Amino acid sequence: MSITAYKVEANGHDRTGRDFGYVNIMHRYGGKRPCPRPDPCEKMEVMWADESVYGPPAPGSKVGDFIMTWLMGSWNCGVFTHREIARRLSDTFTGLKIKELEWFENPREKTLKNGKPRVRRARWLPEREVDLVYLYADHTIDARDPTPAETDFFIVTRMDPWGVSTWFMCTPETAGKLAAMDFENLDIQETTIVG
Repeated sequence: MSITAYKVEANGHDRTGRDFGYVNIMHRYGGKRPCPRPDPCEKMEVMWADESVYGPPAPGSKVGDFIMTWLMGSWNCGVFTHREIARRLSDTFTGLKIKELEWFENPREKTLKNGKPRVRRARWLPEREVDLVYLYADHTIDARDPTPAETDFFIVTRMDPWGVSTWFMCTPETAGKLAAMDFENLDIQETTIVG
């Protein structure tokens, strides 16, 4: 009734843990229900986040290898990354798929919180043009009745009182290979999910 594997998630800081000046992405809900998981959605609707995942200050403009998500929702199936990194990983490992993004302008790009027009470019917008995609796992394991992993990457799910919780995970061998690739802004941590 539990599974131990390696949780994989993006973070918004550098290796030292001191520089939190990296851009964040957030889902765009736009008055409609968010996509429950990437498979059925044609594209994921996103925009640059004007708030930091770590607290009050706005995120910075640096673009890391992986982009942290602000307000992802209950389905944590993967990570936002550059197209070339996603291709490299999906060519190297099994169980990964790539989802295209549909970009929308954050209302705060042109207007301050007090409603006045913005005079300067927002500091939380990326410093350079980027081609990002969502890289996710298409194989699911239930933590209440875990089966051995058939792919390098997978999603672990568990029913909680508030709904379904999910974790984007990989096998120990995959975690070792992924760590050796030495990506910035990626956490790989051994985790036990109790079913």
